[in-house]
Amino acid sequence: MLFNRERATAIMQRDGLDLILLSDPRTFLYATDFTAPSTFSFLDRPFLALVDGATTKAVVPSWDFDDFRIRSWVTEVVGYTEFATDRDEGLLPSWKVALDRWLPQTGRMGVEERYLPKWIRDTLVELRPNLVLVDAQRAVRDIRTVKTPEEIARIRIATAAMEAAAGDLFAAARDGVTEAELGRVYATGVSSRGCENIANFVLGFGPGGAVGHAIPGERRLAPGDAIRFDLGARYKGYHADTAVTRMWKQMTAEQENLYRGCLDSQRAAAELLCAGRPVREIYEICIRTARDRIPTFRMEHVGHGLGVEHHENPPLIGTGEAVLEADMMINVETLFLDPVHGGFAIEDTYLVTETGFEQLTGFDRSPILMPAR
Repeated sequence: MLFNRERATAIMQRDGLDLILLSDPRTFLYATDFTAPSTFSFLDRPFLALVDGATTKAVVPSWDFDDFRIRSWVTEVVGYTEFATDRDEGLLPSWKVALDRWLPQTGRMGVEERYLPKWIRDTLVELRPNLVLVDAQRAVRDIRTVKTPEEIARIRIATAAMEAAAGDLFAAARDGVTEAELGRVYATGVSSRGCENIANFVLGFGPGGAVGHAIPGERRLAPGDAIRFDLGARYKGYHADTAVTRMWKQMTAEQENLYRGCLDSQRAAAELLCAGRPVREIYEICIRTARDRIPTFRMEHVGHGLGVEHHENPPLIGTGEAVLEADMMINVETLFLDPVHGGFAIEDTYLVTETGFEQLTGFDRSPILMPAR
């Protein structure tokens, strides 16, 4: 099971919540293990989950109702029609009627304010004027920070596919190949291994890789170009994420200095990972180490959690109050963008343990990439 009910109960008690209404499709997946909510494509077909200390109930559109009952462990589920037909036996006439069946009359209900449309919130107020709605965005993200064994297993599968596909990309590098061509090699490699590519795929050569979210284009690879990518994969809703820079065939002294500054700082930060470590300490050592080589180095965060979202809590920031816990999945990353020498990035994924960490990603970090034989 993906859902960590014990942790959810503790955090709901911490925040004084009687129940939580989940409306973000990614959180719905987490709470129900249903990996195909069509809300991603049809915003007028909400998937909603009601979670309290003991139960999880789901509201699902008719298009997915039978599939949900097969795939999900949640047994308390009602289906609703989007448009009425003459064969609607067993379905409720709308999601509003479905919610009305299960909402309590009073209490404190947490909602994901960033993902709760106004038209659903207005309905909640209309149906239950005495039910207090509380922003539970932080609570939901806190629940998800510590991963269950099934979540960890899915991230491992996505990570293996990502790294193997990146190997395909490296092997396909040659003089004159375009960013877009290598991007297609990577995407094919991910899908051939049973995973999905991610939307915010970053790949650029030379100056083309020196922008925050470099979109693969028609720039052709030439000796001395820094190949920078920040890429990932997704398996059953769960993300993998990594970033790499390799210099094609040769590198300058300036490129080596920037590369080493990113690598040294990323490694220094990662070495601090363990349960009980404040995230601000990881941020501070990362920035301090990077500035030994790159005095102008600046990052707002040097890592993040990983799960059903590409970026989850806790962010590794200098003002962060979060403390690492065992079974958090954490990415530690460094990035420096130079319009002359290219983009330089190092990012790896770690499973936090009581005494340290397990590293999931394992790229060769040699700075120069030579043509495959």
